[in-house]
Amino acid sequence: MQIGGHRASQHRVDRLRTTRTLLLFCSLITWCGCVVLAAPPEVIKPQAPLYTVVRGEHGVILLTKNGDRFEVISTVEQARAWSGDAPNFKVPAGTPPSTQLLLDSSGVLHAFSLKARGDGRKPAVDFFIDLWHSRTEDNGARWSESKPYFEGYVGDVLDFDQLPNGRIVVPFAYWVPGLEDGPPVGSNRTTSVVSDDGGATWSKPVSALTSPCYPDHNGSNNGAVEPGILPLRDGRIWMLMRTQAGFLYQSFSRDGVNWAEAASSRFHSSSGPPSLLRLPDGRIAVFWNNCEMPPREQGQGVYGGRDAIHAAISDDEGRTWQGFREFYRDRRRNETPPHSGDRGTAYPISGSSKDGKMVVLAGQGGSGRNVIFIDPDWLTETHASDDFSNGLDAWSVFKEFGPASGWWRDRCQGPELIDHPTKPGAKVMHVRRPDDKHPDAAVWNFPNGRRGVLSVRLMPREGFGGGNLALTNRFFNPNDVRGDSLAMFSLSLPTDGLLGKKPALRTGTMHTIKLAWDIDRHRCDVRVDGQQVTSLALLNSTDNGVSYLRLASTAAEIDPAGFIVESVDVVIEEARTLPGEPGIDIPPESPSPATHGVRHESP
Repeated sequence: MQIGGHRASQHRVDRLRTTRTLLLFCSLITWCGCVVLAAPPEVIKPQAPLYTVVRGEHGVILLTKNGDRFEVISTVEQARAWSGDAPNFKVPAGTPPSTQLLLDSSGVLHAFSLKARGDGRKPAVDFFIDLWHSRTEDNGARWSESKPYFEGYVGDVLDFDQLPNGRIVVPFAYWVPGLEDGPPVGSNRTTSVVSDDGGATWSKPVSALTSPCYPDHNGSNNGAVEPGILPLRDGRIWMLMRTQAGFLYQSFSRDGVNWAEAASSRFHSSSGPPSLLRLPDGRIAVFWNNCEMPPREQGQGVYGGRDAIHAAISDDEGRTWQGFREFYRDRRRNETPPHSGDRGTAYPISGSSKDGKMVVLAGQGGSGRNVIFIDPDWLTETHASDDFSNGLDAWSVFKEFGPASGWWRDRCQGPELIDHPTKPGAKVMHVRRPDDKHPDAAVWNFPNGRRGVLSVRLMPREGFGGGNLALTNRFFNPNDVRGDSLAMFSLSLPTDGLLGKKPALRTGTMHTIKLAWDIDRHRCDVRVDGQQVTSLALLNSTDNGVSYLRLASTAAEIDPAGFIVESVDVVIEEARTLPGEPGIDIPPESPSPATHGVRHESP
């Protein structure tokens, strides 16, 4: 009995030791960031001949650019193998290329199209872009006749949804004849129409949502446009709108007809629309350009704000968010752009694949539409690093130069990779000012955090002309100096190597600079090679934490020496954003919306 008891006791001790060891090991690998990570976003089809995604219970449907074929893509593997040559469905005859599709709860496909009438040149009293609708009938055997359900001037329709009660809600913006772009609220109004009978009849628009416009805005200054919507579990419908106010604006509704006055959301934005998605596991995601629009160049408008597109995820119905990560960057962002035509990463349309991935179609113009699969758990990771073994793919390093004309301006690459001074085969990023153009600068995105530690391994070279490290909450063009002034924390790297009046940086020596920030405490401690040298105060408030590093030369004269960067690493200690509540009075639900237009009846 004693031997058996001893063995049993020893077995329990061994199990306890094993459990403690496993827990300690898990803690250690979690602490060092070596956990098994979610796969990064994958561009399955770059510059694909596609322009819409349809959400369905079996996956997503991708509509080809020629407007007459559908293909059901349920998993990443199917998407990789997809050739686009085997359609499952046909779209209505004469469907324009602006068509978007909704698969409703009864399995009926709805086609929403834009059709122009008038001279086709510009918004005017004799030119309109109307909204048209068609739907499948007889179990998908044929399509109903396409008929208008809103007549006016509509810029685009990118999103719609079906509520649990079956009501279909279509949000959009329309141009108001006689109004000009610019202050106070532009020429457009955002509204919605609904249908309670599967698209046979539609309500009239009731709300007219606006957002502020400002003088000399660098871009279209037409107000609140291109909305996206998402039904929430508490019965509200959440709307986000593209604006020129520096943020997506938001509104809420109980019925999809009457909307609360629009107000700024927490999402910084440049000049692109959002896409909202409910995942199969109940979480919600937002896809948008978390970018700051660059300023005009000598009064001329210049392209910007669409070089990267971002995603964030929430598991508490939008109260807090994680991620704010670049899931796609324009492949040509560091090059001089074409002299005409649209480009960039904007206009996301999202869905979920059968294997739990988020599927986003993003990009426009010369940059093409790109089918991107994203693991939702990638957005909740709390560690990121880069040592340039994959080149500069994770960085934006362009700088603009020369005059601007027609929204075009020259670009060239700034920082470059050079051989590591002491590690054969390794590369470092060289940041300097090699000529009379702007000094070099580079921006790098990581998972957002209210609290965390970012480490940079860098070496000032002999003749170093000064530099700066900044932590920001959104993408700034690398050579946009507001990336320092509007940062949360900014650390100057002076030529004398003094940080906080202490000798800290020596030329020819590789140093480890650690920025330990805490948004809630309004503080960032700076350590160099393990020694604290100074603390930085919070320069600009943010509810979302920080998610960007900006490294820049500040040389006033040509500085071929600059500094080199060996690696960057970040560990997020508090990822969730500060909680947000709408704080908006939501209009009561309308008992029965009025209808107008042609009744859709089967022929």
